[in-house]
Amino acid sequence: MRTAYDAVPYPGNPFFQTHPDRLATIGTLFGMTPAPVDRCRVLELACGDGGNLIPMAFSLPGSQFVGIDLAGSAIDKGQTLIDTLGLTNIALKRMDIMDVAREMGEFDYIIAHGLYSWVPGEVRGKILAICKSNLTAQGIAFVSYNTYPGGHLRDPLREMMRFHVRNTSEAEEQIKQAKELLEFLIDGHPADDAYGISLRAEIKSFLERKPQHLYHDELAEHNARLYFYDFVESVKRCGLQCLGESRLASMQGGVYPKPVAERLSRFTGDDFLLREQYLDFVKLRKFRQTLLCHENVALDRTPTPDRVMSFSAATQVRPSSREPDIRSSAPEKFEFSDGGDMTTNHPLGKAALMHLGRVWPDSVPISALIQVARADSGRDTSAEAAALEDDSRWMYNLAWKLYAAGLLELYTHPPKLKRTVSQRPVASSLARAQARQGHSVTNLRHGKIDLEDQTTRRLLILLDGTRDQNQLLAQLRETAGGTQISIDELETNLRHCAELALLTA
Repeated sequence: MRTAYDAVPYPGNPFFQTHPDRLATIGTLFGMTPAPVDRCRVLELACGDGGNLIPMAFSLPGSQFVGIDLAGSAIDKGQTLIDTLGLTNIALKRMDIMDVAREMGEFDYIIAHGLYSWVPGEVRGKILAICKSNLTAQGIAFVSYNTYPGGHLRDPLREMMRFHVRNTSEAEEQIKQAKELLEFLIDGHPADDAYGISLRAEIKSFLERKPQHLYHDELAEHNARLYFYDFVESVKRCGLQCLGESRLASMQGGVYPKPVAERLSRFTGDDFLLREQYLDFVKLRKFRQTLLCHENVALDRTPTPDRVMSFSAATQVRPSSREPDIRSSAPEKFEFSDGGDMTTNHPLGKAALMHLGRVWPDSVPISALIQVARADSGRDTSAEAAALEDDSRWMYNLAWKLYAAGLLELYTHPPKLKRTVSQRPVASSLARAQARQGHSVTNLRHGKIDLEDQTTRRLLILLDGTRDQNQLLAQLRETAGGTQISIDELETNLRHCAELALLTA
């Protein structure tokens, strides 16, 4: 059976938020004992061409991965990459979700990303049923879906587009006509009208989407948006419970002015689920990425120092000043790659952030980070146990606050990568294979990297460990079409590959 995804392919991408390590981190923080990421079983529903699942199997050879999808062309494409990489710990199957049975076995992590809202009601029920019947006792499932109240802003546009394309069934023509309508609407609504301003913002976001995303996300027959409390009720009926969101920062209410935060607490009390619904009201949330577990799992959503200190930490951060004073109590501002920043006058905090910035994209066990920060900040190495305990507690608070704000990554099983350039650099074989196919690759941190620079793409393909820098330079010059590449440019590109977490040696 040919599907819409066979007619209009939906290229797969890695989604960091779905990685088993991200799920295990949230589960551990909230009192669960998830399966070790390097020895687990993972199931992805609607896996497409394996763009999300194959990189996981590549980086976690001791774990087992199964992906199912109805689109045969996508499964075939993924299988080609699997064969190229020689992976034996992953299976992609052309299969209907409704045919998944308990006999498929249990999985420690189940992923359903970009699926729940785009299928009929009975299939949505089946997705949750699979999460119940095929999830291990301490297993965690990831389910993403469109939500209200933010979704109310998009419903009219979807209805208008589907009406406009009602007389054509050809995919490319539907996409063309939908964009024509959106351009007509954006010109037709005055910018000074409150409704028009909101509508124009949504139209602009639709027009910026790739054609296949617009086709499958908004022009599809099914696109269910629901309130969080409705989703929670469906989850409860299946014998599951909501663990939290994949991105902890989305669960925080402390970013609002004090009167708003106080009223939020008054409305919701200690009811975690009610608080999440009211946060949706405040944020006009349009999309959720919710983690589920079995209803009988005891959860404790108040992180403890021992849980936080068990992780490794990573962040791309740099000081604002050229020569930060680490050892004094002078305040120093630090800037994070995503645009966030923080200022601290604590020597331990300044030293820790400086070290994390130096070793990026690598990670550091938080227990080791304390020792480095104490040494770099000039703390007394012969300090009494009480002083050491105070420093550990301070570091725990810093790590937790940065992670909750989305400025720090925590890992149960850090990725293995090389942050320096060796004599004969080696890029991951996954990235090299993907670079031969196109301009997007997956790095060792399960992130998508767009190779817009042709030199970087050609260089990446050559990084198999058989060439030193002189040989790399000579070969790049041969394929550069007459463009001269200097040794400095080569070294810059190699360092860039290391910073992008693409190098293994």
